[in-house]
Amino acid sequence: MTDDLLERAVAYLLAVLPAIGPDLSAPTPCRLWNTRMLLAHIDESIAALRDGLANGHVRLTPGAPVATCAGTVHIRSRAEALLDDWANEHPESVVVFDKPVSTRVLGTVGALELTIHAWDLTATAPTAPPIPDHLARELLTVAPNLVPAADRWPLFAPPIEPPTTTPTDRLLAYLGRLQPPP
Repeated sequence: MTDDLLERAVAYLLAVLPAIGPDLSAPTPCRLWNTRMLLAHIDESIAALRDGLANGHVRLTPGAPVATCAGTVHIRSRAEALLDDWANEHPESVVVFDKPVSTRVLGTVGALELTIHAWDLTATAPTAPPIPDHLARELLTVAPNLVPAADRWPLFAPPIEPPTTTPTDRLLAYLGRLQPPP
């Protein structure tokens, strides 16, 4: 696993955001979430990562609600700030749920979270790019440790059979998702 995993995940998110249309009520692959809710969740995830890097602990607090398509501008700004935080000096470990976790693990969890939810956004943005193979391949190697087969519900659906052997299809299927048909 390389140290730039979080940076590549954020780059993918930033590549997806311009394709998001003005209809933030559009459904996403995240059950019961529309685009607005998914953007708000991404905002919360970025806030938690930034909090961990800045303060040495992650407080799980909601992000600001995303009310309009300007929400993608907000997410872009926050994602770019996360990249700056990641590039600057930060603690070696952070406290998450009262347990110390290495900052590298925090970055890996963040990379998986941001990549998968960026892909979820592509359901409402057909012109958005797919997950890069090298990113999907690397996340697939860590996903079983971060999202074990047991105790994954309600955050992730059970693994399903991937339709192909591409790294993206295998990663998505492990997390209970399928690519839409072409």
